Amino acid sequence: MLLNLTWLIPGIPIIASLSIAVLLLSFGKTMNRLTKPVSYFLIASLIFSEIINLILFKNNISGNELLFVSNFELVVDKSSLLFSELIGLLFLFIMIFSVIKLKRRNGYVRYFIFLGLLSGLAYLFSFTGSLFHNLYDPLITYLDQTAISF
Repeated sequence: MLLNLTWLIPGIPIIASLSIAVLLLSFGKTMNRLTKPVSYFLIASLIFSEIINLILFKNNISGNELLFVSNFELVVDKSSLLFSELIGLLFLFIMIFSVIKLKRRNGYVRYFIFLGLLSGLAYLFSFTGSLFHNLYDPLITYLDQTAISF
């Protein structure tokens, strides 16, 4: 049951970013004025993904899930959940720091759209389960064995 929610982890930030992008294309001038609501909406989408990720991590969910009835498979195991949790926290800090420090000029909404898309794609990257796992598995296994326990 919980394994079926795996697609929401990368899906929520991607869907939120694409919906804001459609609104930006449709109502450009108005959306460029709504910098704070857009940034808070995308931060909230990332927080929801982190919550789902943490629930899956705490329940030791592992397995494979087919994404959209195709050959693309999401591989969920402890190391991929831990890696995606770290990715999400990194993007969350970047977004919060950007809200605090960046001036709201032209391109601010576009910047947050790209951050949201990039975070969703990074989540997707962590669940691919192909050769990319070989890049970060030794590091995550080491971190998991040493000091990180939730």
